[in-house]
Amino acid sequence: MTIVPALEVMILFAGAWMLAWVVRRVIRASTRRAVRLAQERPGTWRLRLPRVSEVDTEVETRRRQRADAAARMFGHIVTSFIFVAAAFIGLQLVGVNPVYAVSSAGFLGVAIALSCQEIIRNVLTGTLALLEDRYAVGDDVLLALGGNEVRGTVDLMGPASIRLRTADGATWHAGHSSIDSVTNFSQVAAVAELMVPTEQWNDVEDVAAKRLAAASNDVGLTGVIFLPELTAMAHPTGVTTVQVRSNKPLSDGQKESLHERLVESTDSR
Repeated sequence: MTIVPALEVMILFAGAWMLAWVVRRVIRASTRRAVRLAQERPGTWRLRLPRVSEVDTEVETRRRQRADAAARMFGHIVTSFIFVAAAFIGLQLVGVNPVYAVSSAGFLGVAIALSCQEIIRNVLTGTLALLEDRYAVGDDVLLALGGNEVRGTVDLMGPASIRLRTADGATWHAGHSSIDSVTNFSQVAAVAELMVPTEQWNDVEDVAAKRLAAASNDVGLTGVIFLPELTAMAHPTGVTTVQVRSNKPLSDGQKESLHERLVESTDSR
């Protein structure tokens, strides 16, 4: 390889590194902005369930941690594509056909391809787990892994794997895609407060739980699972605060629909 192609390859990888750095910063800034906007209106980032003993300041901190973790995962994926593309271009600069180089590697190329496939599967599964809020750092979880169950606290959530600390101090490492199911003991039900006139609440209190169960079939409320327990507190102003628990936070529109369902005419009992 002559000096000129070598310099071109060095410049190529330096440019790839700079591009990856800029892209990661853009992804991080865009993700944080999306989280900030989501706090003002219903969206994916508002679907996060509260944790046990979590205070308001911790909610905001954990939301930002989720955003940064997702940004890192996306950044790793984009960076990998950038450097793979740079490697193919670099082979062409030195006069080597990239397709021929990969195919001639034989079993080594197959091994690399399979490894990359597993890494990508773990990264994508981890990203989905993060966005769907299946588990997060600090959660007490029970993981089903290949027929075995492991319970512990999540102390690291990497792009491709999760690290669990058990009660006896041992650590478990597993790829995100190898987790069959998750039981999260730290997540608690989302609570929505509805303001109902006390007179109307007294009329429907006995059938409220039944109406709540039927509300899951209403337009706009499909996918929402309501717990049967309701908590009501009457106020001297003639209004009762009714607390409804569900599997995910409700938007303002969903709260309005649920309110209408609870206080509908008693003739429909």
